[in-house]
Amino acid sequence: MRLPPSIRKLPIGRIAHGLCSIASGAMAEREPQPISVEQMYANGPLTELQIDELLDESLDPRGPDFLFEVASDLGVDASSRVLDIGSGNGRHVIELARRFRCRTTGVEFVWDNLSSGFPDLEDLRANEPEVGGMIGLAQGSITALPFRDGTFDLVWSRDMLIHIAYLRDALAECRRVLRPGGAMVVFQMFATPWLEPGDAERLWPALAAVEANTDPDRFEEIVGEAGLEVERREELRSEWREFLEESGPGKTSRQLLHVARLLRDEERFRELLGDVDYRASVADRLWGVYQMIGKLSPRVFVLKPRA
Repeated sequence: MRLPPSIRKLPIGRIAHGLCSIASGAMAEREPQPISVEQMYANGPLTELQIDELLDESLDPRGPDFLFEVASDLGVDASSRVLDIGSGNGRHVIELARRFRCRTTGVEFVWDNLSSGFPDLEDLRANEPEVGGMIGLAQGSITALPFRDGTFDLVWSRDMLIHIAYLRDALAECRRVLRPGGAMVVFQMFATPWLEPGDAERLWPALAAVEANTDPDRFEEIVGEAGLEVERREELRSEWREFLEESGPGKTSRQLLHVARLLRDEERFRELLGDVDYRASVADRLWGVYQMIGKLSPRVFVLKPRA
């Protein structure tokens, strides 16, 4: 495909940056000018086929392994002690121990997750006893962690702070259990200006999310109030979702299909799932779709105790 000079001279990274800025809401304050029918159907610099070919080119998105790369950059190794807060089904506890051969503890508040027995962990202890022996689990709350001051080199928090009503207290508690020189890695979802009030109303209550925690400016204010400071910040936008589409699973495409079915046959699915699970199922699938179209944008933070 031969692109016109104005496009050829622009590095793909700059094209990508411009598109990402729009998706993240960076241009939300600019009022869009109306496009006339004549403009819409006029011949532009590229044909529709050329536009499709351009957009079929990957922007080389980072995938979920990026979080482990961040931990590696912080020097996590076999001598480290790592705390995974909100460990859920134990997946990240297992991967941290396996990758870094470090002592890893998972803390989970929801009893159903603990009582499920973590089948993956049971398999790990049977098949990889050395790794399984590095892992411990405990029930507890992020606002009252059952550990002494300065116990851990790294606190890992993926996609769970959105549920915490007392965020300042939670972050202060994470700071308390960090050793001097330790760090906290946070993956957190945030709303962008593209998320409409109706979207938020549909999403946050059904996911037991604290809407105030989805404001990135407020989040960073509370980080400071908790005695922490931001050492590193990465906005991922749609990268992980693009990666999962391009690498094979097609997770977001499947979520889009699922939410279409849930909405088109609402009465049937409400009867089958019950109201709570129906609303949660819709919201959970919109969670992925909204990331792909710029209504939600995850960020990764490295937080360190403020001197």
